[in-house]
Amino acid sequence: MSADGMDEHRHAVRASTHLSGRVALDGASAETTPCLVRNLSPIGARVAFCSEVEVPDSFDLFLDPGETAYRAHTIWSSGNEVGVLFREARENAPEVLCDDALCGEDPATGPIPKP
Repeated sequence: MSADGMDEHRHAVRASTHLSGRVALDGASAETTPCLVRNLSPIGARVAFCSEVEVPDSFDLFLDPGETAYRAHTIWSSGNEVGVLFREARENAPEVLCDDALCGEDPATGPIPKP
């Protein structure tokens, strides 16, 4: 059991992130809701919203600034956060995990290479 009391059921390691994104909660609408992707793996993510939202069983997640939709299936929901599994594994996960704001230069060691 993890430190927060929830059982750990992940099948892939997730990296802590602070990536902005958007979700299309209603497939019939072009409207999206901003979110923050708190951790990410090739097969899933933890997504946080500014306030509680009613999240459907499935929705599209967009990682800014991209326009690629990742079809997500809600696994759990608690307050303003949800845990999701992607319908298809993301092939480009390592590139997405290192956004330009986070990968740059460490003052002590110099350039930080992207994975």
